[in-house]
Amino acid sequence: MSRFHNSYYKVLDLTDLKKKTLWQCRRGLWELDAILTPFVENHFQNLDINQQNLLIKLLSYEDIDIFDILVTKKQVDLDNEMTKLVNLILSKHLETTKESI
Repeated sequence: MSRFHNSYYKVLDLTDLKKKTLWQCRRGLWELDAILTPFVENHFQNLDINQQNLLIKLLSYEDIDIFDILVTKKQVDLDNEMTKLVNLILSKHLETTKESI
């Protein structure tokens, strides 16, 4: 069953797409790895296809731009759906952080 298709990827099933997305979570900044990798590992399968595509789009940004969005929470011009995804990522990260304390 295909889940995703665009010019960057062949048609992939959910498992392959999750693996590719996890690989893309490996960034040059530890803070991004600490936020993105657990989110994909634990919540990717619960995202709808549009959210998965938005996540992949987010991961195509430069590390410093993702850092500004997720860590410094600098005001960046994001569309409404991307803003919702960013808020979801941050809320899940906060939940995970609180559980480990």
